[in-house]
Amino acid sequence: MLEAINEDRTGCFGWAVEEVWEEEEGRVGTKLEEGNCRHHHGNKRNLVGKGRKLEEGKTSTDPTNTRSWQWWPSLHALRTQYIHNIGFLACSFQMLGATIFWISGFTALPPIYNRLTSTAAQNGAYWLPQVIGGTGFIISGTLFMLETQKKWWMPAWGTLGWHIGAWNLIGGIGFTLCGALGFGSANSGVAYEASLATFWGSWCFLIGSIIQWYESLEKYPVEVEDFGSKDVKGGGDK
Repeated sequence: MLEAINEDRTGCFGWAVEEVWEEEEGRVGTKLEEGNCRHHHGNKRNLVGKGRKLEEGKTSTDPTNTRSWQWWPSLHALRTQYIHNIGFLACSFQMLGATIFWISGFTALPPIYNRLTSTAAQNGAYWLPQVIGGTGFIISGTLFMLETQKKWWMPAWGTLGWHIGAWNLIGGIGFTLCGALGFGSANSGVAYEASLATFWGSWCFLIGSIIQWYESLEKYPVEVEDFGSKDVKGGGDK
C-alpha cells in the first residue's frame, strides 16, 4: 500500500535506506542511477521487471520525482490521481479484504466460536467475512494482473508481477469458496470441501508470496562502488 502511494515519488527509497546503513559500515556505498527509480511494473520487457533506464543525455521531467515520502495522500490526490491508479486500487481491495477476513480469524478462536451456538451467528460472524474478504482478494489479484499487462486481455507471462497476481487470484477463489461452502457445513461432505478449499487456497497464496519475495530482491538497478576506488560495477549488481 505504501509503495503504491509513493510510486515515482521518492527515487529508490529502499536503496536510500541501504546507502545510509552501508556508509555506517565504511566499506561499500550505493550510488543510484539517474532515471532508473521507476515502478518496476512499468517495464514489461523482462521477467523481473527492473526499472527502465532513460536514454543517455535525457533526464526525467516527472514532477513527482522531487516530492518527498508520504504515508497517506491528500483527499484531493485521492480524487484526482489515486482513484485512477490500478496499483493503488488493487492494494486498497487487498487491505479491505484482509481487514474483513480478519474477523473470521478472530471469531474462530475457541472461546468465541463456541459461543456462536446458532447457525445464523456462525454464518454472520464466521463464514460471511470469509466470503467478503475472499472477494476482495479476488478483485485485488485480478487488478494486480491487469497492472502488468499491456492489454487487458493479454496475459503478461514474462512478468513476475503477473504470476504473483494470478496465484493470489486463485488463492482468493479458494478462500471465498471456503466461506461459501461453510454455509452448508452441516453436511459432512460440504464441510470437507470447505476445508479443502482453504487448504489449496493457502498454498496458492504461499506460492505467490515466494515469487513476490524473489521479485522484491532486485527491483531497481544501482551502481556499487568501493570507497577510495574509482572502479564502478555495473547496475544491478546489488
